[in-house]
Amino acid sequence: MPIIGKRSHLISRRNLAVISTGLIAASTVSRRALAVESADVIVIGAGLAGLSAALNLEAQGFKVIVLEAANYVGGRTKTLDLSVGPTNTGGQTVGPYYARLRDFITRLKVPLVPVPRRIAMGNYVNGSLMPSSAWAKSKANKTNDAERGIQPDALEFFYMSKSNPLSDPASWTEAAYSKYDVPLDRYLRDLGASAEALRLIDISINARSLASCSALGYLRDIKLLQWGINNSDTKNRSTYQAGSDAGYEYNEIAGGTQRLPEAMAKALKGDLFLNRAAGSIEMSKSGVEVTTIDGHRYKAKYAVSAVPFSALKNIDVNPGFAGPQADAVLHSSHGNTVRVFMEFTSAFWESDIGEPSLFTDTAIERVFARVSEASEIYALDCWVNGNAANRLDQLPTDVVGEFVISELARIRPSTKGRLKVLKVHSWAKHSASGCCRHVFDAGQVAPWAGVMATPHGRLHLAGEQTRSMENGMEAAATSGERVALEILERES
Repeated sequence: MPIIGKRSHLISRRNLAVISTGLIAASTVSRRALAVESADVIVIGAGLAGLSAALNLEAQGFKVIVLEAANYVGGRTKTLDLSVGPTNTGGQTVGPYYARLRDFITRLKVPLVPVPRRIAMGNYVNGSLMPSSAWAKSKANKTNDAERGIQPDALEFFYMSKSNPLSDPASWTEAAYSKYDVPLDRYLRDLGASAEALRLIDISINARSLASCSALGYLRDIKLLQWGINNSDTKNRSTYQAGSDAGYEYNEIAGGTQRLPEAMAKALKGDLFLNRAAGSIEMSKSGVEVTTIDGHRYKAKYAVSAVPFSALKNIDVNPGFAGPQADAVLHSSHGNTVRVFMEFTSAFWESDIGEPSLFTDTAIERVFARVSEASEIYALDCWVNGNAANRLDQLPTDVVGEFVISELARIRPSTKGRLKVLKVHSWAKHSASGCCRHVFDAGQVAPWAGVMATPHGRLHLAGEQTRSMENGMEAAATSGERVALEILERES
């Protein structure tokens, strides 16, 4: 259970608007004139990991200051308030084993809603547009006999859940499983995946590519997912499809996932400063000093980095990381996702294949129909992962939106003139984190998994990349609790 005390959610803190006012005033002051602020712990990053660490530390009597590079709290749980309603860019589902997250939700009285119904996904593959019901017998389906009945978006889970060798999600770092720390495409070929299945899985996989990412890292994540679903029929289940099967509880946060970190930020006693990107961390035997890129300085006994390694590697840390830990911080791979949110003027899908969502083998990859809390389709969400997302990032943001609209019109003529771009969001291009998630590349688990969460002097490391077995938002919240315990033990 989390170590956060019952009193944490009852304590108010200064309004975030005061912070914004302070930022404006501070911008007129020279760097030399900026006073040094002191605390027991400086937390870098106001995502779920950083806020979890801060609240747990405050509950134990520590004075904490939180620094956030972005102009909002939540990190990768950002919710866009679009004209069609609140829409999440990351961090969607509260899973059945999200104990820490659910504890915060309960304490802070953040309302939950059921996961909306899943919308069936049609297919555009090898130049043919078809409903999901036509896939198995389509001439465009070039997979092998065992795969023909599997929808393209379900091939990933079909193979990764098939005879998963891990005894449980926590066993993935045991020496007996190191033989699976190989490229995922090799592992899938050994299971019998055809070249066409590999091509289609490479579209849905949330990594740079099948050839780069570690099968072992993915087997860990899939094993945990298998604990939270009914496995009686895994033939046509997408990897991160949420549903309340066999009594397992899945939820979403009412009004968008970002409402949770916002509630956590309001529960803080100490200061949380937005638009304060850390530039350097200087450590001595007795303490740390964090300097932001705009010259603000903060001193404390300890610091917590609650940002992805993609952001931490841009902070000057002295003394620097060494050995495998330095390799992990500087060279870890991170998944990228580009999302293009669109509104529609009419139900175009009723005039072609009958399904609004679409899996494609084109540059726009997948389009999901988004469903509101009232179970109504309210928007479309083009979701592009990995190298395909990196390629789109080479284009100006407005061009990406226009490209998605035009490509959809080409492969699905019923959409022509009926779509409008609401927002384009790239996690690599438009966020302080610079990524959507950490991914182990092949061969990295053995040298790195054991050191990624190890404290470096007086700097403690949190974030989903330090997870042992948890996934997503729960991994972030759990890591925040862990670093709070580490600091508490050092002070006891």
